[in-house]
Amino acid sequence: MADLHYREKLKQIEQAASSNAVSKDAKNIGMGCFIFAFFLLIVFLLFLSVSLWINKIIVGALLTGILVIICIFVLYKLWTAPKIP
Repeated sequence: MADLHYREKLKQIEQAASSNAVSKDAKNIGMGCFIFAFFLLIVFLLFLSVSLWINKIIVGALLTGILVIICIFVLYKLWTAPKIP
């Protein structure tokens, strides 16, 4: 009995994926998780940049800082983008 239940769930997932019938809640949760992970990446790169600057590795700190600025710009654009239909 449970096998048929999971088979039906799998069919529903396959149908939703093929017809792009993903619910808004699932889209919002996925985008929220992606933005959160991207934010953690920015925090790590910022920490790395400051650590390199403290240890007088100026070129690495500047390159990492530029990467942080680019990532912040991308995060801002993702955050302010119109919602996916």
